[in-house]
Amino acid sequence: MKIKISFFLLCVTLLVLQNSGLAQPFSLDDRINPRELIFEEYKKEGAEKANGRISMNQLTQDNDTAYYFIKGLSMYSPTYFSLNSSDPSANIKVLLCKENWKTFHHTGEVKGKGIYKNNFKTEGDFGIMVVANKKPAHYVLMVWTGNEMKMELPSVFKEANDATSSSGSGGWFKKNMALVIVAAAALLIISFLLIKLKKKKS
Repeated sequence: MKIKISFFLLCVTLLVLQNSGLAQPFSLDDRINPRELIFEEYKKEGAEKANGRISMNQLTQDNDTAYYFIKGLSMYSPTYFSLNSSDPSANIKVLLCKENWKTFHHTGEVKGKGIYKNNFKTEGDFGIMVVANKKPAHYVLMVWTGNEMKMELPSVFKEANDATSSSGSGGWFKKNMALVIVAAAALLIISFLLIKLKKKKS
């Protein structure tokens, strides 16, 4: 009976930890409650390379540090991130994280009316820390990710009538016609000489 109760409590604990991990990426710290930025489809006529998904958020920050994250990125898609401030007295630090909130992969600053931008590729999600040295801080956070690159792999099979197929006997014969003629002539001469030698011996 005690074993069953222990097993039940273990399952409940694991379930709670799993839900916490899904709700709060990078960290299980209850003091951090990151906000998810949501992607929307983005299409620009006449510019296929610009098509993809975009998340644009106009934000006001009253705390020293704000936490955001975005999901659904692919290593095969380019990602563009920017923080744009229109406040002439802004003093903002940007930190981009991947595994946790303590390891920063990219950092930047925006002072006054300015912009911090970065291009990269990553898989899954990434976190955004915004440290405001002057509050309230007003800025626009934008994340754009392009459509996945379609890489067409060459076929391992070639058509029988493919001009580039030189592995067949027809293609090899055409490429080495002169060599075949010379070899055939040499064989005829050798055969002729052998016949003459036999006649002389007899």
